[in-house]
Order: sequence, then structure tokens, then C-alpha cells
Amino acid sequence: MLDFLSKLDAHPQADEILALVRLGLEHEMQHQELLVYDIKHLLCDQYNAKIQSPPVSSVRVEGMAEFEGGLFRLGYGRPVQSSKSKVQSLSNGFAFDNEKPSHQVFMQDFALDRALVSNGDYLEFMRAGGYDDYRWWFSEGWETVTKEQWKAPLYWEHHDRQWMIRDFSGLHPAEEKAGEPVSHVSFYEASAFAKWAGKRLPTEAEWEKAARFAGSEKALESFPWGNSPVDTTRANLLENSYWGVSPIGAFPEGQSPEGCHQLIGDVWEWTTSDYVPYPGFKSEFDEYNDKWFVNQKVLRGGSFATPQIHIRSTYRNFFHALERWMVSGFRCAKDL
Repeated sequence: MLDFLSKLDAHPQADEILALVRLGLEHEMQHQELLVYDIKHLLCDQYNAKIQSPPVSSVRVEGMAEFEGGLFRLGYGRPVQSSKSKVQSLSNGFAFDNEKPSHQVFMQDFALDRALVSNGDYLEFMRAGGYDDYRWWFSEGWETVTKEQWKAPLYWEHHDRQWMIRDFSGLHPAEEKAGEPVSHVSFYEASAFAKWAGKRLPTEAEWEKAARFAGSEKALESFPWGNSPVDTTRANLLENSYWGVSPIGAFPEGQSPEGCHQLIGDVWEWTTSDYVPYPGFKSEFDEYNDKWFVNQKVLRGGSFATPQIHIRSTYRNFFHALERWMVSGFRCAKDL
């Protein structure tokens, strides 16, 4: 295959071939991430691995960042300009067809949590009887909680009157993990917590604005920190080799100008948006992304199992509302 690709310069269909190969590689990266989820789901109780420890956070992340509403260009396709560099990766690189075309949407003024919801935050919801009070849940969510007898996120276990969290390094008291983002929660659980907290989940447009906005519509950035490429100092992705989430505030170099931390990496973030085609969508590969445009919710931002080259601020992941075997978390929003 490498020999074939090295001889493509003179091939009349070189661009089409390279585009198909790139799509195949991106699809393989999706499956590599899913394999991490499968390994954890099937074998996690057998793990007590010696893995690299994530950095200790010395940054306290508090409050909500406020964003002005109005028109915003959502999605991939518009050239990204920066005062420090010319057109960057979002206009010249790869994107799936479900991220296109870029289009204008209107949103109201909103606020977004600067930090992901933590295990400590979620433990408060649980201790307040969150899983036993139907008021916080969508009807289907309450039905799922009752049927499945959920009392905590996936991989939380109750031992000796305390909650423990199991990960690739073993079993740990939830209190010791209080400063880490909560993970392996469903859309139902995320939305129930948000309602209990007097907030809501963000739309994918609100999330993307927080991750890309640089002060004007003409200055949309590739990532929260700007147009510089992803690296291990800005986000917890696969190359960091932590095989788990990092403490909230552990990557201050990756924060947005408004102070939102860890928008990229650690956990995929639930949004309230349905996974549907953007206006003007055209499939670039039949029976792929367009096959799933029903009954799923959009997640954004990547996780600790996502390769650096695979993530973009426009990337639209999607899962059913009851699923939680993937590395999923959330942050809350509210109207202003």
C-alpha cells in the first residue's frame, strides 16, 4: 500500500484515491477509539495497570463564561484566519461530510461552564437523591433509570458504604477522584444533573462557538487556544498515554480566551442537539455518516482515547441518549 501511494504523483485519479485513503484512515481511528471502550467494558475489572499519571492541577476553574448571541457560522468549510498565521487546518485539512457545509445559525446570549462537571459535583447530585426523583428526568430517561436500576454512572461501584470508581488503574474511592471530570454518563443522566443544578446542556452551536470564537465572525479559530496544532500540553488525548481523565484545570494552556478548560480531550461532551444533517448536506460516502441521522445526540470535543490528528472543533460525534460505555461527560449552560 505504501509503495502504491508513493507512485501516485502521475496517476490521473490521485486526488480521489488519496481522499478515499484518508477517509479509511479516519474511520480506522474511530474504531481504535471504540476498541479502548471495549477493552475497558470487557476487561476493566481485571486491570490494575501501572499507567502514566496525569498532571496535578494547580488551577481552580470556576464560574461560567458569557457569550453574546447573534449569527454564528457553524461547521467546517470556512477559511480560518488568524493575526499570527495564514489560512489554517480547518480550511485545508480533512473533515467528515457531516461537519459540512458551514452555515449561519442564530443563538441567544448564553453562558457556559468553564469547567466540566466533576465527579464531586455529580456525587452531590446522587446524594441529593437525583436517581430517585423523577422530576429531573426526561420521561424516557426515567423509564431507563427504573428499568436498568441505575444509581450511579457506569463503572461506579458501591463498596462498604462508599462509592468507588473503577478505571484502568484499579478501583478508587469517588472522593479521591472528586476533582476529575465525571465520565461514562448517558445523555439522560447529563440532562437530569443539569436540570437539578438549575441549568441545561448546551447546543452544539453554543459549544462550537465557545471552542472557536475569537472575538469576531471573521476570526474563527481551529481550537479554543487558537490555530496552533494539538499537542500534549494543551489537551488530554490518546498521545498523552494517561488512559484516563485528567483533573479539571490540568491543561491551562488549552483553555479558551473566556477561560473554558478542557473543551478538547478528556471526555466527549453531550449537547442537547439532535444528530441531523446540516442544511445543504451532501453525502460524500453513502452508507456512512448519513446512515445514522435519527434518534441520536451530538457530542463534541474528543476524549482521552481520541488521536490528536483525528479531533477538530467541528467534529460531530453521536450516540444514542441511553448509551454510556463511551467516554462521555458534559458541562452545563444557561440562558442569559
